[in-house]
Amino acid sequence: MLYNELSKKDQTALRQLISVCNQEDGTNYDTEPDADFYYIIRNEDKEGSACDANIISVLSGYLLGETLDGGKVLELEAFTHPALRRLGYFSLCFNSLRDDFRSYRFRFSVKSMDPESGTICEDTMQVLKALHAGHLYDELMMLKHLPGGISNPGDTISTDYGEMHFSPYNAHTLYLYGVLVYDRYLRQGHGRELMELAEKVPAGPYTELMLQVSSDNQIAYHLYESMGYRIIDRMNYYLLPQA
Repeated sequence: MLYNELSKKDQTALRQLISVCNQEDGTNYDTEPDADFYYIIRNEDKEGSACDANIISVLSGYLLGETLDGGKVLELEAFTHPALRRLGYFSLCFNSLRDDFRSYRFRFSVKSMDPESGTICEDTMQVLKALHAGHLYDELMMLKHLPGGISNPGDTISTDYGEMHFSPYNAHTLYLYGVLVYDRYLRQGHGRELMELAEKVPAGPYTELMLQVSSDNQIAYHLYESMGYRIIDRMNYYLLPQA
């Protein structure tokens, strides 16, 4: 049931499972298998299950190297075929994982159906409640459409009061990250000045700026919102209580 690597056939089956779940739940999880390990339940009885999927449930684990209260953290994502939910398949995977990683803390990453409201599909919410998982924070992806295109300013824009970094995300979007106002310049309006510089570079093909911010960072979030950035994606994080 535990796999560190997937065959090409399993990778295809996993992509199909995640796609079906995305369609059913109104989510947009990445379908590419990139976890460190997988707990998988195969469909051994397609006729009896009335389901053609080769994989009907998966629990994906990510070893991030983080610690919390002295325990290592595992980040988890789970998918069960919509036609076969509430039959105990997730529990089989999770109980196996809990036996194999007894000293770890478990954190679930959960996509929102609606990025603005943060609504989570009912099936997922029921599982989190059953596990007594507590909400930690959300990671928000925000996007701003620019009236005129800009060029890529290179890796970094640096000033006396702060810095920010850039990376092309696609042909039309620049990803803005590492926005930093130096400590001695905080709360003096330099964050807005720094963000405005990103839009004053020479003209070019990029018509969108994208960035990521934690819901815990309300100062930064409200700054970006006031400058025209809108939430386009949201990942919710839930932590399970210590065993």
